[in-house]
Amino acid sequence: MMAKIITFVLIFIALAASHLLIDEKGYVLISFNQTTIEGSIVSFTILLLLAITALVLLGKIVRWSWRHLINTKGHFSRKRKLKAQQAWDESLWLLINGEVEQAATLLAKTPQPDERQDYVRAIAAKAALKQGDIVKANTELEAISDDNQGQLATLWLEANNSEQALALLDDKMSAAKPTAAVLSGYIAACVEAQQSEQATTQIAKWHKKLNWSDAQWQTLFERMFTATPEQADALFNMLPKAVKAHAVPALTKVKLQQGRIAEVTGDLKKLLKQGQYHQLAEYLQYNTQANAELKLALQQQLKKHPDDKELLFALACLCNAEADYELAAKIFDSLSAHPWEARWSKQAQLAYEKIHTYEKAYLIAKS
Repeated sequence: MMAKIITFVLIFIALAASHLLIDEKGYVLISFNQTTIEGSIVSFTILLLLAITALVLLGKIVRWSWRHLINTKGHFSRKRKLKAQQAWDESLWLLINGEVEQAATLLAKTPQPDERQDYVRAIAAKAALKQGDIVKANTELEAISDDNQGQLATLWLEANNSEQALALLDDKMSAAKPTAAVLSGYIAACVEAQQSEQATTQIAKWHKKLNWSDAQWQTLFERMFTATPEQADALFNMLPKAVKAHAVPALTKVKLQQGRIAEVTGDLKKLLKQGQYHQLAEYLQYNTQANAELKLALQQQLKKHPDDKELLFALACLCNAEADYELAAKIFDSLSAHPWEARWSKQAQLAYEKIHTYEKAYLIAKS
């Protein structure tokens, strides 16, 4: 552009100076209707150069102004988008670190784009559930679009709405090969809705796709058998052989609570012989029936390990079951020399209350 301007200026300079070669001053006359403009070539050349310079500067000013006007027009929208993105990124890190309430608060303060609203509501629902606000959680879940309702089965379960969770998962379960996530959600929903038989049927059918840890299996069966203890044996028999091993602890607990210690005495003695004292004590804390055979075996083992706290606690549980509360209380007195464990408290309170040592029972209940 500048090259063209310079060329144009040089041509006019040449024209303006050409009269000097012929010793003439030069003369310009412009007439338009009744208006007449006249002057020398030099003056008109100078005016023309000034006009061109002014037009160039004016063009640059107009372009600069237009460019900044366009940028200013989108400035605030870009700032809002940047702020929303920063809040979104921060909230994801809060979620990863388990701080769901802080994430929900941050997203509530910073408006997010429409395409993220379902996620914002889901996070708000999870935060409400963590705070125990079931009403708010249900309100947020109901506001989520139908397209994403299929992803909310777990949250509906946490909101104590197993029927809604099952309804959402029914269609997915009808697929030829439901995913592991769908299976897990459906089984959990069945247990929550106390449809234990349906849950067991699905476990028997799809257990190979459920890559759960032993702890996850045991937690599931404990919830299932505890909810319907009268069906525990029947449900256990419905399970495939590969899964039954995970269900044994929950079934043993139910049998002990029902006073059926004779059915599991052999298994409990095996734990004693194998030195699995902690597992034995875990079981016996639920026992409600006396068993002289197991008590004798425990006492013999205590002669070898008189200070073992697991054996002492297991014996105290058996003493409570046969109403020998005096001996149980003495055992808990000796256990007080060890760092107190929360799982001892229930049995200790029972023993102290039965022998009318209410002060000790009160202190344990208060701790």
